[in-house]
Amino acid sequence: MIKGYFFLMNLNLQSFVSRQAEGVEKETLIWIVLVLSILLLAILFFEARTVIQNNHSISFSRFFRKVHLVISLDKDRPFRPQVLTMTIRNTGKNEADINAPVLEYRKIWSTRKFKLNGVSGNQIYPMFIDAGKVHQLRIETSTFHNYDRSIKSYYWARVLVSDVEGRKWRSNRVKLRKSLVT
Repeated sequence: MIKGYFFLMNLNLQSFVSRQAEGVEKETLIWIVLVLSILLLAILFFEARTVIQNNHSISFSRFFRKVHLVISLDKDRPFRPQVLTMTIRNTGKNEADINAPVLEYRKIWSTRKFKLNGVSGNQIYPMFIDAGKVHQLRIETSTFHNYDRSIKSYYWARVLVSDVEGRKWRSNRVKLRKSLVT
């Protein structure tokens, strides 16, 4: 047992490195570190340059330009609604360019998401909403129930909206049916 402690006391990093570097001069080590750091800086420079070239739409004015959207989801009846109405209200001073909203059905542990492309087969998204304007979309739930019957058993629904620049908003949750939890 005492021999084990003696071995651990003699084993340290500084002595190990000094034993390995006995034949190498300090000048050689400095040159190795210098060359490696130059290579690292060159790689970082080229990576940053390619990122900036690929994302040419990066502008610092985006960070100062605030877009305020209020998204609400309403239903026509208290339980098992047939029509959901999504309302997007631009309350800010700047215009917004929104992508297609996503309707999210939710159970306790599972979710289903559907992208809302437009009205009666016509694509209306991405859409440009000026400041102070309102956009409404009527969503018939029977379309989704015909697509997948299991959606009738989901408890909540909400709408997720994102704009072209990547900002995200969520609407309120709408209760679709009663459950043991709620």
